[in-house]
Parts: sequence; C-alpha cells; structure tokens
Amino acid sequence: MAEVARLSGLPIGSVYWHFSNKEQLFSELIDFCFEKWKIDHTGPTNRDLLRRSIAGSAGGSVDPENRTEAFWILALLFALEKRLTGNAARERYLEVRKQMFELMVARVEPQIPDIVLADDPQFGRKMVVLGRALTDGFYIAASAGDDIDFLEFADLSASAVAALIDRQVEKISNGAAK
Repeated sequence: MAEVARLSGLPIGSVYWHFSNKEQLFSELIDFCFEKWKIDHTGPTNRDLLRRSIAGSAGGSVDPENRTEAFWILALLFALEKRLTGNAARERYLEVRKQMFELMVARVEPQIPDIVLADDPQFGRKMVVLGRALTDGFYIAASAGDDIDFLEFADLSASAVAALIDRQVEKISNGAAK
C-alpha cells in the first residue's frame, strides 16, 4: 500500500479510503489489467494471438518497467498458491482467467475449419488450453530468467498449433474418403 501511495502521490490514508485492504486493491488491479488485456490480445489470426500471448505478454513480463505484463506474473502466483484459497484477489483472478479463456475460444474457433469443429466441437477449446499452457510455461521461463527468444518460440508454438489443425483436417478428410 505504501508503494501505491508513493506512485500515486496520495497520502497512504487516501489509498486506504479508496481500497479497504490489499485484496481489494489487487482485485481492482486485476480488473484494470483485464480491460487492457482485452484490447491488447486481438489479432486477425490465431498466430497473432499466440504471438501476442507468448512474445508480448510472457516475454514482456521480464521488463520490470512493463507493469501491466509484470502484473500477470503476480496474478499467476495467485493461481498457483493454494494457500490463498478464499483470498478475494485470488478468487477474482481465477474468475478473470475463466473469462479470458472464453474470450480466446470465441476468437480462435472462427479460424478453425468447419470440418474440424463438426468432427470435434471441443477442438477450439483444446487449442486454447494448449495455447494457455504454452503461455503459462513461458511466463515461468521469463520469471526464472531463462535466456530464450520469446518471439522465436511464439512462432514455433503458432506453427505447431497450425500443424495440429492441418493434421486434424487431413485425418478427417482421409477418414471421410474411406
């Protein structure tokens, strides 16, 4: 709270007037960052979305001046730390995480061929689970200080997802031809 007061230029009493405790402050910060995330995580293709998640967000989180992206590291800690169960900020992050997932499904599914979704209506959700797992892993790599080229791995990840979709189309097409 002292850091918030320092950065805002407000007396700490004013900060407590706006936020009754740290949990409320973090909950509000999660909402603020989520609104920025919704704007930032757009793109015409699934490749663009994955690139933004891995190279932009996870890769960007290594820069301590990039507070929005660095914040998601803290939010990820809320998800990982089971001892915070019941903490308002953790619960808010988990709710936002569910909303993020559904938004990504809505953005990804229209780019998956209809033949694939007809064969497996959950395929889009599976691709978002895979993308989320990759992104979460890259956040951990960034936090651990791993020396990797996030843009290169974003492109490799996007190519892998595209190959999975192509493989599924081929599998369905070959199965239909038999």
